[in-house]
Amino acid sequence: MKKLLIILLFFPVIGFGQTHSIDTMNLEMIGTTLFNNISSNTYYNTNDSCVVSWSVIDISIPTDWEFSFCFPNCYNIGQVSGQGNFIPEEQIFLGCNFFPNGVPGFGRIKLEIITNGLFKDTVIWNGKINSLTEINEKSLFRNKEINKVYDVFGRTLNSPQKNKFLFYLYNDGVVEKRIVIK
Repeated sequence: MKKLLIILLFFPVIGFGQTHSIDTMNLEMIGTTLFNNISSNTYYNTNDSCVVSWSVIDISIPTDWEFSFCFPNCYNIGQVSGQGNFIPEEQIFLGCNFFPNGVPGFGRIKLEIITNGLFKDTVIWNGKINSLTEINEKSLFRNKEINKVYDVFGRTLNSPQKNKFLFYLYNDGVVEKRIVIK
């Protein structure tokens, strides 16, 4: 009887253990109206077999913007749901793209992921597109402190590079385009 009680107490822990993890749940991306798209990604990691469905539960982007997801395959622009089956010990690409179409603004998309019909996770992507005139005007009248440096593809660089077109993100949110020539 005692063994049965122990088995019944620990069975829910064994039977409903964590089947997956997601590296980052809140992602940010930034660019200017020159960018065709901005994107950010994370990874969905499986510990066991997983049946996964996903759907957009909240979207707040400027009217002219478009979006798409990759999980693990890339879907058509505007697709708001999908599903997949994953095997144990996989690391699956989970990414979002914003296509601003030359329009400055801020956008947010919340994606709900349901695993095995039991576990719900929400991944949020925030994107900001600055206009070039806003960048030029603000950069003239401030103390410059660089937060991040991006290349033309939106990738974060650890340090500025010479002879390349780069975007500098400052502590006040301003982005400045710059080319440093050797």
